Amino acid sequence: MAGIFLLNEDVVVVILLHLPAKSLTRFKLVCKHWLSIISAQQFCHLHALRHPKPRPSLILRTHTSHCFYFNPASSNHKLVPYRVAIQNSKVLNSCNGLLLLQSVHPVEYHVYNSTTKQSRTISLTDSEDFTKIMGLTLAFDPSKSPHYKIVCVRAKMKPPSARERHCRIEVFDSQSLTWRVCLESFTAPTGANFCTGVHCNDVIHWDNYPRAHLYYNISKNVIGDLPHAQVPWRGGGGGAASRCQLQESDGLLYHFIIVSHLGDTSIAVYQLQEDYSQWLLKYHDEVGQLPGRSRILSYIKGEEGQSCTMLIHVPGKITLYSFLDKRSEEVVDLTNQPFYREDSVQFDSRDVFHFGETLAPV
Repeated sequence: MAGIFLLNEDVVVVILLHLPAKSLTRFKLVCKHWLSIISAQQFCHLHALRHPKPRPSLILRTHTSHCFYFNPASSNHKLVPYRVAIQNSKVLNSCNGLLLLQSVHPVEYHVYNSTTKQSRTISLTDSEDFTKIMGLTLAFDPSKSPHYKIVCVRAKMKPPSARERHCRIEVFDSQSLTWRVCLESFTAPTGANFCTGVHCNDVIHWDNYPRAHLYYNISKNVIGDLPHAQVPWRGGGGGAASRCQLQESDGLLYHFIIVSHLGDTSIAVYQLQEDYSQWLLKYHDEVGQLPGRSRILSYIKGEEGQSCTMLIHVPGKITLYSFLDKRSEEVVDLTNQPFYREDSVQFDSRDVFHFGETLAPV
């Protein structure tokens, strides 16, 4: 019997590799042998290669700090209360199924796998000069490596001038479990935002509109400015551009701008060229009159031949806009939620976290 079991193990592995990550967490309970197979790092990496682009779901955090799970692809559009297994922690950002959490302790953070409920506690290093933490961003691409990195931007407490401050970049590598100073010193504008970094192709991007967006290439260890996107003003005239943000999707970086002109609102969607030379305008659609407090929650790239859509939040509801049909559909009514406040947004763009199922160890 033992010989037959060993002979069929490869078949078992092939079958298990076809299953979604969440199902495999339950199959760990079948027997110790399956637990050993599914928990192996090699199996987790093979599973990630077989499922390189899981349909992302969202974690939405309200102004009351309550979190909800939302699956845009589900036919049943409901907000489901969501909690991480680590108490008194706050979600900072997400990357391909892993979450970076901030602890109640100022120098302690957690990397958390929402699918497997596994976590790792990571402490910052001490620094005599660069004592101010400007922001941390998780970098993880399971299709390229089973290991993740954390990019931490630190600054000196006293800026040299009112316009700039001295910063440096430290990187944590999960393979070596160590921090390393990568960029010893660079100058950034005083108001630069390093809290909402977006990872795409081993590069961290920070939204700093109306100033130039910044990026840090991890493998090349260089920091730079992204090109400016040309706002598509109606008739070449002016207006108001607001709520600009960045998002990664299928290995591409996108940039959204809400443009207002004489009471009408349009949404511009740009895609960054691979050589970082310019932003290409993909869509510029008139969406009628949106309240000034509208927020873009997510850009959902369609499959080949399918429509791309965008989740938009206005006070009291979440709508889904189709760039193919040029129409909006209300998918969630928020007016009956306990956190609802009239004429106020319930979710801000910086409180939206994309994640998909993954078996990645932390």
